[in-house]
Amino acid sequence: MARIWATLIGYVFGNFLTAMIIGKIFLKINPTEYGSHNPGTANMGAVFGKKWGILTCLGDLLKSLIALFIVYFAFPAHINIAYTGLGLILGHCFPIWDHFRGGKGVAVAAQVAVFYNWKAGFATLLVALVLTAIMQNLTIPPLVFMLLFSINTFLHNQEAGFVFIVITLIMCFKFWHDIVDFFTGHGKKVDILLSIKKKLGIIK
Repeated sequence: MARIWATLIGYVFGNFLTAMIIGKIFLKINPTEYGSHNPGTANMGAVFGKKWGILTCLGDLLKSLIALFIVYFAFPAHINIAYTGLGLILGHCFPIWDHFRGGKGVAVAAQVAVFYNWKAGFATLLVALVLTAIMQNLTIPPLVFMLLFSINTFLHNQEAGFVFIVITLIMCFKFWHDIVDFFTGHGKKVDILLSIKKKLGIIK
């Protein structure tokens, strides 16, 4: 029963899409009508500026953290964190109040992974960061991150690992068009190293 409650709590909090809240309250727009039409960090940052992208990311991390802590104290068994993550991803990607059209869950998945196992979470996030710099792509690295984390988790706890694999599959579904674009050579390139160099004033 605790697993069901954990999933439901995650789903409720996952429904709070920070991009939609920021769009309606501060920008007076619907972010799903711009850019990639995705109410997430990447689209908010790309279309409306880095400030709004960062605020969107922080908001999504905060909602996930609140849900995770509620379950952590209400249902102490560690496996329930994985189910909370599943609920968060389902709520974020398929919010009931917006016709089940939500974000892709990258920030949420990263938060859940680190909360569940911070060592494996940070290690796989580092791999994703390196891949992002090398591939100049924001689609494949997050999926590789979740896949590696899921496999690592499965080796220690099959039930939790299976839950994280389901989360990975949900993300793959949400990223499907981006995956197709990447493998057909139409994927968008993002040079994060160039952006960092510009920020540091190394190049202009």
